[in-house]
Amino acid sequence: MGSVYCLILGCCLVPGQIAFEPDELPLGELRVGQNPMVRLIFRNNGTRVAQPVKLETSCGCLAAGNLPGRLEPGQSAVTDLRLRTLSLPTGPHAWRVRLTYAPDAAKPENVQEVETRLSTTVRRELEVEPAIMALSMGAGGEADALVRVRDLREKPLKITGFTSTLAGLQVRQAKGEPGEQVMKVTVRGDHVGKSEGLVRLGTNDPDYPVLEVPVSVHVRPKQSVRVSPERVELRGLAGTTVSRLLRVERGDGKPAEIVMVSGADTAGLVTRHGNGNAASPAGTVRLEAAVGLGEKVAEVEVRLHDGTSARVPVILVGE
Repeated sequence: MGSVYCLILGCCLVPGQIAFEPDELPLGELRVGQNPMVRLIFRNNGTRVAQPVKLETSCGCLAAGNLPGRLEPGQSAVTDLRLRTLSLPTGPHAWRVRLTYAPDAAKPENVQEVETRLSTTVRRELEVEPAIMALSMGAGGEADALVRVRDLREKPLKITGFTSTLAGLQVRQAKGEPGEQVMKVTVRGDHVGKSEGLVRLGTNDPDYPVLEVPVSVHVRPKQSVRVSPERVELRGLAGTTVSRLLRVERGDGKPAEIVMVSGADTAGLVTRHGNGNAASPAGTVRLEAAVGLGEKVAEVEVRLHDGTSARVPVILVGE
């Protein structure tokens, strides 16, 4: 599954304080498709019980693990970060990791923050599209998507097995263009709600034993609002602005009066909406964002004047 990198967090300045050591952790060169694990070791060398609150990363491609609830003086604990590289462009990358913690667990409202930085250089030998997958459907419906794998090397790898970590999500081989291997992912909307997991593709290459594509599934309750497209991918060069127009329709054909669009701010999206009228009953929502390197996933909710609403998963990918 890839290399394991260790980062030690020690407490050495004041009692109860946690600090990152070293200030930066270089991961060396990584190849797209490798998912190294970064192991964080927490140590409380102070005289008070410390309480880790949250661990945040500057990119959705770096997934944080669980934190311990408390750290007694002298106690150590371990948590892991998993770096997903499928969406990363070639070249150098760096990410911030921020730990928020209470130096004294008896006073959890008093918190401090400390940051460190991870860095790497990415080399691309494989292309896997999409690098992250979001499927959305109404209750009782079905959604599918294709995962395409292209190996740019002279001797390409072969996919030897495939599965998923989500119940009810099926993966099977499909036909593709010459030079690519294609998997079809299908899921039915049997249970309303959200779930997340992985599509896992095993290969015959020891450098890429398993390719993992994160997947989120959102099954909506039956509703009278339809938004098209049902999922949005905003992809562009890092630092550029990309946008997409959504069409919002009521099931009864009456004009769609949009009163609120929420959830966009979690991914830095800007939204503008317009209402339908008798001549053109569909409302519109424009999503716009300046993309950064890596990937972010959000969910936008469009609420109408009559109280009905619809949710749309949005993926931002900066290359």
